[in-house]
Amino acid sequence: MTIDMATHKWVGEFNAIPQGMVKKLMGVDPDDWKEVTKPTDYEFYESLPAWGTMWSFGDAIDDWWLENEDGIQKMSDCGFRIYYSDEFGYFFGIDGAGYDFYAQHWIPLYKARRLKWHETKE
Repeated sequence: MTIDMATHKWVGEFNAIPQGMVKKLMGVDPDDWKEVTKPTDYEFYESLPAWGTMWSFGDAIDDWWLENEDGIQKMSDCGFRIYYSDEFGYFFGIDGAGYDFYAQHWIPLYKARRLKWHETKE
């Protein structure tokens, strides 16, 4: 399996959430939500990411990594914007459009997560 295939498999396990739903939840209880994205070289212009879909991890071990292995900084460095709700947990999105998200965000995140689902050449 290539790194591209492994990354697609991993991302396919995430929960995809329409951004409109997240926006409505934020509106119901705005004090419950905060953006936890760490400073990076990326510039953000909107209150929510530009892409219309947000995600949450599908596996608790990924959430554990996010909270305990400097995952918030690593995801921020990969160009993700991360939000946290005490009630609903972590959600993240991409602030961009018109380019290859896998090459620019998902594969770097797969590598930052130190996953090894792909075959490597010796």
